[in-house]
Amino acid sequence: MAGAFIVFEGIDGSGKSTAIGEISERLETQGFSCVALREPTEKTDASREIRRILRTAKEVDAKISKELLDLFLIDRLWDLKHQILPALLAGKIVLLDRYFFSTAAYQAMDNAQIQTILGDYLSNNQIRLPDLVVFLDLPVNIALARMASRAQLDVFETEARLQRIGSNYREVFNRLNPMQSQIKVDVKTGELTAADFEALSARIRELALAEQK
Repeated sequence: MAGAFIVFEGIDGSGKSTAIGEISERLETQGFSCVALREPTEKTDASREIRRILRTAKEVDAKISKELLDLFLIDRLWDLKHQILPALLAGKIVLLDRYFFSTAAYQAMDNAQIQTILGDYLSNNQIRLPDLVVFLDLPVNIALARMASRAQLDVFETEARLQRIGSNYREVFNRLNPMQSQIKVDVKTGELTAADFEALSARIRELALAEQK
Protein backbone atom coordinates (compact mmCIF):
# COMPACT_ATOMS: atom_id res chain seq x y z
CA MET A 1 0.00 0.00 0.00
CA ALA A 2 1.47 3.37 -1.03
CA GLY A 3 0.75 6.57 0.82
CA ALA A 4 0.58 10.13 -0.52
CA PHE A 5 3.49 12.56 -0.50
CA ILE A 6 2.43 16.20 -0.06
CA VAL A 7 4.88 19.11 0.06
CA PHE A 8 4.16 22.58 1.42
CA GLU A 9 6.27 25.47 0.13
CA GLY A 10 6.45 29.21 0.79
CA ILE A 11 8.57 31.93 2.33
CA ASP A 12 9.18 32.04 6.07
CA GLY A 13 5.99 32.98 7.88
CA SER A 14 3.72 31.90 5.02
CA GLY A 15 1.79 29.47 7.23
CA LYS A 16 3.16 26.08 6.22
CA SER A 17 3.31 24.70 9.76
CA THR A 18 -0.23 25.89 10.52
CA ALA A 19 -1.56 24.38 7.30
CA ILE A 20 0.12 21.05 7.96
CA GLY A 21 -1.29 20.95 11.49
CA GLU A 22 -4.83 21.82 10.40
CA ILE A 23 -4.84 19.38 7.49
CA SER A 24 -3.23 16.58 9.48
CA GLU A 25 -5.85 16.92 12.19
CA ARG A 26 -8.69 16.73 9.66
CA LEU A 27 -7.25 13.70 7.88
CA GLU A 28 -6.51 11.86 11.12
CA THR A 29 -10.15 12.26 12.24
CA GLN A 30 -11.17 10.67 8.93
CA GLY A 31 -9.06 7.59 9.58
CA PHE A 32 -5.87 8.47 7.70
CA SER A 33 -2.45 8.16 9.28
CA CYS A 34 -0.32 11.27 8.72
CA VAL A 35 3.35 12.02 9.29
CA ALA A 36 4.37 15.69 9.53
CA LEU A 37 8.02 16.33 8.62
CA ARG A 38 10.18 19.32 7.81
CA GLU A 39 13.44 20.09 6.10
CA PRO A 40 16.11 20.68 7.21
CA THR A 41 15.39 17.68 9.42
CA GLU A 42 17.38 18.75 12.52
CA LYS A 43 18.36 15.07 12.75
CA THR A 44 21.61 15.00 10.77
CA ASP A 45 24.97 16.73 11.09
CA ALA A 46 24.26 18.32 7.71
CA SER A 47 20.97 19.82 8.90
CA ARG A 48 22.54 21.18 12.07
CA GLU A 49 25.28 22.80 9.99
CA ILE A 50 22.63 24.36 7.74
CA ARG A 51 20.96 25.93 10.77
CA ARG A 52 24.29 27.19 12.10
CA ILE A 53 25.11 28.87 8.79
CA LEU A 54 21.67 30.46 8.46
CA ARG A 55 21.81 31.86 11.98
CA THR A 56 25.35 33.23 11.84
CA ALA A 57 25.95 34.32 8.22
CA LYS A 58 25.42 37.98 7.38
CA GLU A 59 25.34 37.40 3.63
CA VAL A 60 24.97 34.33 1.42
CA ASP A 61 27.68 34.51 -1.23
CA ALA A 62 28.41 31.96 -3.96
CA LYS A 63 30.67 29.89 -1.66
CA ILE A 64 28.11 29.65 1.14
CA SER A 65 25.34 28.96 -1.36
CA LYS A 66 27.28 26.03 -2.81
CA GLU A 67 27.93 24.68 0.69
CA LEU A 68 24.23 24.94 1.54
CA LEU A 69 23.25 23.15 -1.68
CA ASP A 70 25.52 20.23 -0.78
CA LEU A 71 24.30 20.10 2.83
CA PHE A 72 20.64 20.18 1.81
CA LEU A 73 21.14 17.27 -0.58
CA ILE A 74 22.84 15.18 2.14
CA ASP A 75 20.08 15.92 4.64
CA ARG A 76 17.31 15.37 2.05
CA LEU A 77 18.61 11.96 0.97
CA TRP A 78 18.74 10.92 4.64
CA ASP A 79 15.17 12.17 5.10
CA LEU A 80 13.97 10.17 2.10
CA LYS A 81 15.70 6.97 3.19
CA HIS A 82 14.87 7.06 6.89
CA GLN A 83 11.57 8.96 7.15
CA ILE A 84 9.70 9.76 3.94
CA LEU A 85 9.91 6.51 1.99
CA PRO A 86 9.31 4.21 5.00
CA ALA A 87 6.19 6.22 5.90
CA LEU A 88 4.88 6.07 2.32
CA LEU A 89 5.50 2.33 2.12
CA ALA A 90 3.49 1.95 5.33
CA GLY A 91 0.56 3.70 3.63
CA LYS A 92 0.87 6.97 5.52
CA ILE A 93 0.27 10.48 4.20
CA VAL A 94 3.51 12.45 4.44
CA LEU A 95 3.06 16.21 4.90
CA LEU A 96 6.47 17.80 4.35
CA ASP A 97 7.38 21.39 5.22
CA ARG A 98 9.73 22.29 2.33
CA TYR A 99 11.51 20.14 -0.24
CA PHE A 100 13.86 20.82 -3.14
CA PHE A 101 11.64 23.61 -4.53
CA SER A 102 12.65 25.75 -1.55
CA THR A 103 16.30 24.97 -2.25
CA ALA A 104 15.89 26.45 -5.72
CA ALA A 105 13.96 29.46 -4.40
CA TYR A 106 16.35 30.26 -1.56
CA GLN A 107 19.73 29.35 -3.02
CA ALA A 108 19.43 30.45 -6.65
CA MET A 109 21.01 33.78 -7.55
CA ASP A 110 19.23 34.04 -10.90
CA ASN A 111 16.78 32.23 -13.20
CA ALA A 112 19.54 30.18 -14.80
CA GLN A 113 20.50 28.75 -11.42
CA ILE A 114 16.85 28.00 -10.63
CA GLN A 115 16.77 25.95 -13.83
CA THR A 116 20.00 24.16 -12.89
CA ILE A 117 18.91 23.28 -9.35
CA LEU A 118 15.51 22.02 -10.51
CA GLY A 119 17.13 20.02 -13.30
CA ASP A 120 19.63 18.41 -10.93
CA TYR A 121 16.88 17.27 -8.56
CA LEU A 122 14.41 16.18 -11.23
CA SER A 123 17.08 14.02 -12.90
CA ASN A 124 18.23 12.43 -9.62
CA ASN A 125 16.65 8.97 -9.36
CA GLN A 126 17.08 9.04 -5.57
CA ILE A 127 14.56 11.86 -5.30
CA ARG A 128 10.91 10.89 -4.79
CA LEU A 129 8.64 13.36 -6.56
CA PRO A 130 5.65 14.61 -4.54
CA ASP A 131 2.05 13.83 -5.46
CA LEU A 132 1.08 17.42 -4.73
CA VAL A 133 2.86 20.69 -3.92
CA VAL A 134 0.92 23.36 -2.03
CA PHE A 135 2.59 26.73 -2.61
CA LEU A 136 1.54 29.37 -0.08
CA ASP A 137 2.25 32.63 -1.93
CA LEU A 138 1.68 34.99 1.00
CA PRO A 139 2.59 38.70 0.75
CA VAL A 140 5.89 39.46 2.44
CA ASN A 141 4.47 42.13 4.75
CA ILE A 142 2.03 39.63 6.29
CA ALA A 143 4.77 37.00 6.67
CA LEU A 144 7.08 39.49 8.41
CA ALA A 145 4.31 40.54 10.79
CA ARG A 146 3.84 36.91 11.77
CA MET A 147 7.57 36.56 12.47
CA ALA A 148 7.82 39.71 14.59
CA SER A 149 7.75 37.74 17.85
CA ARG A 150 10.56 35.36 16.91
CA ALA A 151 13.59 35.59 19.15
CA GLN A 152 16.03 35.25 16.27
CA LEU A 153 15.69 35.60 12.50
CA ASP A 154 18.02 33.94 10.02
CA VAL A 155 19.95 35.51 7.16
CA PHE A 156 17.06 35.20 4.69
CA GLU A 157 14.38 36.74 6.91
CA THR A 158 14.52 40.37 5.78
CA GLU A 159 11.97 42.14 3.59
CA ALA A 160 14.29 42.53 0.60
CA ARG A 161 15.48 38.92 0.70
CA LEU A 162 12.00 37.51 1.19
CA GLN A 163 10.75 39.57 -1.75
CA ARG A 164 13.47 38.02 -3.90
CA ILE A 165 12.74 34.54 -2.60
CA GLY A 166 9.01 34.96 -3.24
CA SER A 167 9.81 35.99 -6.81
CA ASN A 168 12.12 32.98 -7.14
CA TYR A 169 9.37 30.68 -5.89
CA ARG A 170 7.02 31.91 -8.61
CA GLU A 171 9.74 31.35 -11.19
CA VAL A 172 10.34 27.83 -9.82
CA PHE A 173 6.74 26.83 -10.39
CA ASN A 174 6.55 28.60 -13.76
CA ARG A 175 9.48 26.49 -14.91
CA LEU A 176 8.41 23.28 -13.22
CA ASN A 177 5.46 22.32 -15.43
CA PRO A 178 7.38 22.18 -18.72
CA MET A 179 10.14 20.20 -16.97
CA GLN A 180 7.97 17.78 -14.97
CA SER A 181 4.26 18.09 -15.76
CA GLN A 182 3.25 15.14 -13.56
CA ILE A 183 3.81 17.18 -10.38
CA LYS A 184 0.56 18.85 -9.36
CA VAL A 185 0.92 22.35 -7.87
CA ASP A 186 -1.83 24.14 -5.93
CA VAL A 187 -1.07 27.85 -5.46
CA LYS A 188 -2.76 29.63 -2.55
CA THR A 189 -2.54 33.42 -2.25
CA GLY A 190 -3.47 35.29 0.90
CA GLU A 191 -4.12 33.85 4.35
CA LEU A 192 -5.74 30.42 4.44
CA THR A 193 -9.21 29.98 5.90
CA ALA A 194 -11.01 26.99 7.39
CA ALA A 195 -12.61 26.48 3.97
CA ASP A 196 -9.14 26.30 2.39
CA PHE A 197 -8.03 23.69 4.93
CA GLU A 198 -11.16 21.64 4.22
CA ALA A 199 -10.63 21.82 0.46
CA LEU A 200 -6.96 20.85 0.71
CA SER A 201 -7.80 17.99 3.07
CA ALA A 202 -10.37 16.69 0.60
CA ARG A 203 -7.90 16.86 -2.28
CA ILE A 204 -5.19 15.08 -0.32
CA ARG A 205 -7.69 12.44 0.80
CA GLU A 206 -8.58 11.77 -2.84
CA LEU A 207 -4.90 11.45 -3.76
CA ALA A 208 -4.30 9.01 -0.90
CA LEU A 209 -7.28 6.89 -1.85
CA ALA A 210 -6.16 6.83 -5.49
CA GLU A 211 -2.69 5.63 -4.44
CA GLN A 212 -4.27 2.75 -2.49
CA LYS A 213 -6.11 1.33 -5.52
